[in-house]
Amino acid sequence: MFDRDPALRPLRETAELLAARTDWTPLYDPARLAANEVPVAAAIYHDDLYVDTAHSLRTARAIRGLRTWVTDEFEHDGVRAGGPRVLDRLLALTRDEA
Repeated sequence: MFDRDPALRPLRETAELLAARTDWTPLYDPARLAANEVPVAAAIYHDDLYVDTAHSLRTARAIRGLRTWVTDEFEHDGVRAGGPRVLDRLLALTRDEA
């Protein structure tokens, strides 16, 4: 992407430096997520350019009680492109209404 998209080219060196780092601390605690008790929902964009759908689904399965909405209506921009509709759908999922 950093070679093809002119808007991203200036960020290429920084992205490569970040990708080369190996000393990252864990982003989240899998055991805590597996014990989740809070209603939670997530939109998974089937045609997301930046996040692999299979990875999103694996992550979602690791979070106890997470309800997913897999959609191809949006790409990576659901909140920006369809904010109220996306939020309403996610809230309905957390309320067991969808």
